[in-house]
Amino acid sequence: MKKIGMIKSEKAVSEVLGMVMILSIMMVVIGAILLVGVPMIESGKSRARMDVSMNSFLSMQNGIEEVVRGPIWIPDSDVTGPGPSREMQFELMGGMLSVLPYKQEFEVKDSKNITIHPSNITYAAGEERIIYENGAVIRKYEDGVAMMVSNPLISIYKTDDINITVSIHAISLNGTLSSSGGEGKAFVETRLLNYTPIIERSNSGQININLTSEHPEAWEAFFDTKLKNMGLLRHDTINTTGYYISNGPTQLQVQVYGTSTGVNDIFLSVVESKLDINIR
Repeated sequence: MKKIGMIKSEKAVSEVLGMVMILSIMMVVIGAILLVGVPMIESGKSRARMDVSMNSFLSMQNGIEEVVRGPIWIPDSDVTGPGPSREMQFELMGGMLSVLPYKQEFEVKDSKNITIHPSNITYAAGEERIIYENGAVIRKYEDGVAMMVSNPLISIYKTDDINITVSIHAISLNGTLSSSGGEGKAFVETRLLNYTPIIERSNSGQININLTSEHPEAWEAFFDTKLKNMGLLRHDTINTTGYYISNGPTQLQVQVYGTSTGVNDIFLSVVESKLDINIR
């Protein structure tokens, strides 16, 4: 009787192994796309959104400066009624645009001590923020670092080899908390309410500036750079010359002592512009 034997073949096994390998490669590729590619695409979209918003804030800053600079050129100006206005358009792109006015008034305790409570306009998307605060534009990144990308109307310059001039134009925002969010557009109207010279010209050997802000590190970098460029030396403790900066969670204190001990070599001028802000 003839025995019928089984024929040994690996063709079916090869096809199964090939299919398993193809599926494994596809899973690895899809996993890599989900793990790396999608976050990179979302990060790129987020950066583009914030870049567009920052350009809008720079345009708004320029418009506000046009509104508040007008009275400067008018002799003995003290605007107390409604003044000129600007309306700017914002692409929200899924973010939130808010006005956060402070309840405190701009305050001057005396001719050498200035306290500023600036309100702000903020665009928030995810963990990032763009802020207009007291005339400056600040960008807060996802990692929490806040940097000033455009300076306020604060000038510090040398009048001559010894004397230093500090000129502060404070921007205060009036109104109530308001915001707009979503995918559409928002419109921000800014109107000058009043322009008031606070200190027209004060000659002093020391000035103190106290600033309330959620981003004091950005303001510290601004003042530190400005004063250092004037040749002043920063001290870790209060001194008789140079300058000293104290940075708290929401409070920044800047004390400027000038170039010479006991000499009134600092010229100070301060004006305040109050603006009414409306978001719709």
